[in-house]
Amino acid sequence: MKKIFTLFMLMFAFIHSNAQNTYYPQAFFDKKMARDMLGFGNSTIEGVASTKQKNNWGIKPLLGEKHYAPKGTVVMLFPVTPYFQEFYDMRRKYENKKTTVYMSEEAFKYRVEALTDDHGRFKFEKLKPGKYYLETIINFTATASYQKQTGTTDTYNGMGGYLYSTPIYNTFFYGYSAANRESKFVEIKQDGELKEIKL
Repeated sequence: MKKIFTLFMLMFAFIHSNAQNTYYPQAFFDKKMARDMLGFGNSTIEGVASTKQKNNWGIKPLLGEKHYAPKGTVVMLFPVTPYFQEFYDMRRKYENKKTTVYMSEEAFKYRVEALTDDHGRFKFEKLKPGKYYLETIINFTATASYQKQTGTTDTYNGMGGYLYSTPIYNTFFYGYSAANRESKFVEIKQDGELKEIKL
């Protein structure tokens, strides 16, 4: 019985160590403030959403090719409340493969969405002066390359004696699908202002 209990505890510890950690901001979410910040104004934020291939896991991107957001990509706009600022700071500090930072369902409701057109363009209209955060996830397909040794070249001296070998590398190309998160803080200082941005 003692052995079974010990085995159970070891399994629990293993599962717990591999579990995903989840964090939420502890600041008070003031929905009245968020609602007021998303009230109607006369300002506009418009721009283009794009991303570039990134060098991950030994992948060598081809010229850092730029990919524009496909038509219908959702761009979200959030008012930068104290709650949202804490969420953003926590995400930058803690988020990794084992840790995720979420905002509450209520806070997530206080956002505005726009869809990109055929050229990755989007527009948010009738905004009030204030600080906003824009974010989107851009899905794309791309080409990358890697090198692999495919053989060797042997070098001999004039007497036919072996000197050394030189590896032969070939470059291989392949396609892959990926998604990058792109974001930006934007501040509108005066009512009626037009902000042109690149996301």
